[in-house]
Amino acid sequence: MKILENIKLDQFTSFKIGGVARYFVELSSKEDLEKFLEWKQKVNLPIFVLGGGTNILADDFRGIILKPKFEHIERIEETKLVVGSGVLVSDLLNKVIEFSLKGLEWAGGLPGTVGGAIEGGVGCFGGEFKNLVFKVKTLNLENGNIENFKKEECMFEYRNSIFRKERKWLIIEATLEFVSYPFKDELKEIAQEKINYRKEKHPLEYPNAGSIFKNIPFEKAPKVVQNLALEKNKVKNDPFKLIPIGFLIAEAGLVGKRIGDAQVSQKHANFIVNLGKASFSDVYNLIEYIKKTIEDKFSISPELEIQIIKC
Repeated sequence: MKILENIKLDQFTSFKIGGVARYFVELSSKEDLEKFLEWKQKVNLPIFVLGGGTNILADDFRGIILKPKFEHIERIEETKLVVGSGVLVSDLLNKVIEFSLKGLEWAGGLPGTVGGAIEGGVGCFGGEFKNLVFKVKTLNLENGNIENFKKEECMFEYRNSIFRKERKWLIIEATLEFVSYPFKDELKEIAQEKINYRKEKHPLEYPNAGSIFKNIPFEKAPKVVQNLALEKNKVKNDPFKLIPIGFLIAEAGLVGKRIGDAQVSQKHANFIVNLGKASFSDVYNLIEYIKKTIEDKFSISPELEIQIIKC
């Protein structure tokens, strides 16, 4: 177990923004888990589990940042893999294609870790990580028990799961199930198409945290917003009928809106980019400004997709 004190979090987030964490703990083995459970009883501080840091806005955190470093990928059956929560989704994708397995090619260019993808119910381009989940192995941070969750017990929702709702489990590993598919080149081509799309449509030239807000379920939008989205052909099915929040942000005239060095991306309106020296406050205040503007203009309260660390 590796314990660091008073660590700046900007080095661990894709936003390149972060305050100071009282403790930063890396876990990579069963022995580490046992040591951590004993140690945390002594310090008795709040815990935040940090995956790849790709959907995080971090301020100071007077607690424990827990970083799982379980990075194993084991093939246990023809179409089943046991994958550590610290494995990068990009590394898993490469391995899955190498094994001639289908089911993750939609995730080309997707940042973050497997644990984060499960916890956040990640999906894009019609694909959903939850569809791959067979079983999830966790550590209950409250009682120290190892607990296994079947897929239906994970309570997956749109960009959500039981692990995000209750925040008392550390995901150790997951058993994922794929489909045999012998045409590796086809899988590589699909994955590369997604990578190319991201490079073209997303502001990857700047530090960012991905999509700031969740898209709006079509049926929950006011009628006037539904009609506007239909009129401008902006309704999409991913994974169900949605109105892209980026469309509404653009319609509200917020593209390019800037507070300090935080700016609503001119490439994708649901991204906020760090132009160089953006602070936590810059981004946080810009998020609040966007929320109020969307609420006032469309009578919709946008829900955050990113997570905010502050304590």
